[in-house]
Amino acid sequence: MTDFDINKLVKKLKKEYGTVALASDEVETKEYISTGNKALDLALDGGINLGKVVEMSGFSQSGKTTLIQIMLADMQKKYNAVGIWLDRENAFTKDRAEFLGINTKETFVFRPMDIPTVIDATIALENTLKNIPADKYVFIGIDSLASFDDTAKTDKAVMGRTAGQLHRLFRRILPYVTDKTIFVFANQRTYKPGVLFGDNTTTAGGGESGKYYSHYRIQLDQGKEIKDVKRDNEVMGNWMRAIVEKTRSGPSRRKIYFQHLFKDGVYYLSGYIRLLVDRNILQPKNKAEFKAFKQETILYKGKKLIESNVEKILEDFPELNFDVYPEYKLDEEIVSDSEKD
Repeated sequence: MTDFDINKLVKKLKKEYGTVALASDEVETKEYISTGNKALDLALDGGINLGKVVEMSGFSQSGKTTLIQIMLADMQKKYNAVGIWLDRENAFTKDRAEFLGINTKETFVFRPMDIPTVIDATIALENTLKNIPADKYVFIGIDSLASFDDTAKTDKAVMGRTAGQLHRLFRRILPYVTDKTIFVFANQRTYKPGVLFGDNTTTAGGGESGKYYSHYRIQLDQGKEIKDVKRDNEVMGNWMRAIVEKTRSGPSRRKIYFQHLFKDGVYYLSGYIRLLVDRNILQPKNKAEFKAFKQETILYKGKKLIESNVEKILEDFPELNFDVYPEYKLDEEIVSDSEKD
């Protein structure tokens, strides 16, 4: 039997394939950026890991653009990242971006007229990425996949070609998504005609490509309106439901809620108390009304607490401030804790 030295083979292969290495020598990055919401970060096991592709899907006004811009701002704050924003929806405004924390002096914005098709967007991205130093952190945002044009015709053949172009976009750009890069794209959700049972929604952006190439898939759905009773019930925003449809770094199908305010954006701690209720750590005074967002009284250690006072709650009960996604608390554990108290 001949001697085989796997390390010698790796060195030999490395001359032709520069990235080849033994799996035992791989170093996974533990660098993350925040989504702007603590509950969602925990559901994602720490936020968004660098070197990953993210799909953010939802209907109109579901907060997709806001969350993606908050993520860009956080990456710039932590890593002085260069932002590349493909604004197919013509929705990017300097004032709003700066309000959310984006360094507009370090962010490229491509407008619809320069990137009408997926092919144009692919060329624009490649030309930009090739000219950014390899040691620079980069955030790529596309808003959104569903808004790309192809030709003046709108038949099934055109839709098929658009889907194929999106596959090529991902294949061409993925080599640039290193451990210093995050690639996030918004995708519009729409209704499937003729579907009477089950989930009748789907993403509108060029078929299934986004599902295949993304490491994280987050679905956003609008919930109850948030009204200001002092201003004649003026609608200030919505409660949003976020479902982690897919993650390659932890369990999928986790569900959280947070507030999306039209003016102020996303409050970092909104929905965190609801996460603790869902994990059976806190008990609502009235489960049905709490679930319907009609009241916010919760019970903990014999005290009545108000959900909106989340900062005060965490200050008084620091044991409720989790750094990881909390384990579900079984009923017998709750009984045991109450006996100790």
